[in-house]
Amino acid sequence: MKDMTPDEARAEAARRWGASATIEFRPRRGMRRGRLARYSCKVGNGAGGTVRSIEGQGDTWLDAFADARPR
Repeated sequence: MKDMTPDEARAEAARRWGASATIEFRPRRGMRRGRLARYSCKVGNGAGGTVRSIEGQGDTWLDAFADARPR
């Protein structure tokens, strides 16, 4: 399956978490990998800083949505 466009990712985030949903794209620099690496795509429910905040990150939008879980 091909990756989503930023508009499709924004629509999917809004479908999952409502109007407060957020997406963020940060181009990667370097080849760091692992959970602490800076991934290009980040999605969330927009409730940053709360215990029930949901966040996901990955190299693609699909990876970020698959990674989304409470933090």
